[in-house]
This record gives sequence, C-alpha cells and structure tokens, in this order.
Amino acid sequence: MGFAVMVLAAGGSTRMGGRFKLLEDLGGRALVAWSVEAAIGSGCRPVVVVLGNRAEEVRRALPVGVEVVVNGRWQEGMSSSIREGVRALPRGCEGVVICLGDMPFVTSRTIDLLASLASERGIAYCRAGAEIRSPSAFRSEFFGDLLALRGDAGAKEVIRRSAERAAGLDVDPVELLDVDTEEDLELARRIASGRAKGLKG
Repeated sequence: MGFAVMVLAAGGSTRMGGRFKLLEDLGGRALVAWSVEAAIGSGCRPVVVVLGNRAEEVRRALPVGVEVVVNGRWQEGMSSSIREGVRALPRGCEGVVICLGDMPFVTSRTIDLLASLASERGIAYCRAGAEIRSPSAFRSEFFGDLLALRGDAGAKEVIRRSAERAAGLDVDPVELLDVDTEEDLELARRIASGRAKGLKG
C-alpha cells in the first residue's frame, strides 16, 4: 500500500473577522473543495478529510470519493486533527501527505512529488526559501511522532526534529497561498478569476 492524503479542515477561521473561510466561495465552489479535489486527483489513497468546526456544513461542500473523520476536540489545536487523521489511516499504509484545507492552489502533482520524495527520504515538505511550508509528507515510521504532537503544534515540529531525514521541495509560490485573512481570500479570488479567464481565452 502506498501513501494516503490527509486534508485538515477542522479549524475555526479565527483571523477572518467572523467569516468561515472553508465555505467561502472561490471560483464557484467552496474554498475547502479546492485542496480536496487536488488530493483526489493525486495518486495517493485513501483521501482522509478531518473535519471539526461546522463539520456537517463542510461535509456537504466536499467532493465525493473521500473518507471523513470528525475531530470532536478540534479546539485543542491542529495537533488534535493530525492525530485523528493518522488514526484513520489504513493498516499497512506506507505514509501520508498532510495538506491544509485553506490552501486552494496546491496541485495534485505536488502531492505526488511529496509522496515520492518522502518514500525515499522519510519526510518531505514544501519550502519557500529556507522556510518550511505545507503540504508535507511522512513515511509511516514517523506516525508515532505525529501522534505525539500536542496543542497547536503542526507537522513542522516533526520536520525540525528530524531535519536529517527531511527533503524540501520547491514549488510555484502561488501553491503556498494559505488563506488566513480576508486579504488572503481576496487575493485567492483574483488568482482563481485570472486562471478562469485564461482557460476561456
């Protein structure tokens, strides 16, 4: 069995001024659907989506073909969603690519490249210069480290602790857009609109 994909979509959108970003419209569909569709388009299986805040509403916005896990303790931070996702992976899974539900422009190709790189090295991650960015990928031998995370610590903590086993992947900077604020959302809409016009042209 190869790599799975985990999409984290459980958070509370605390920096969005009262708006719930995962369900905001982006190019005619919910923002969360973009990253999940990229995961489905990759060669990794299964695709596990971890929900939390407003779980049923987000579930209805998801494409078909995914496994859904609801994290009832999502308010404890990202680590609780990572733990729920790892526990949901099938036995014998070689590893997992961890994506964020608020990064709409990550591509299926990047997910596959991360899985391939992590299969060789143990850990792979996207990078912007020297900065560690999501998505990231982990071979199964690191599942214990992911399960040990607490609070709002994300997978970066595991990457830093095992830097000698980690390989960085340079990607198009657009893929690294993480929608945390209203300004980020407006930028994402401009990018999505520009791509749609390019397809029509």
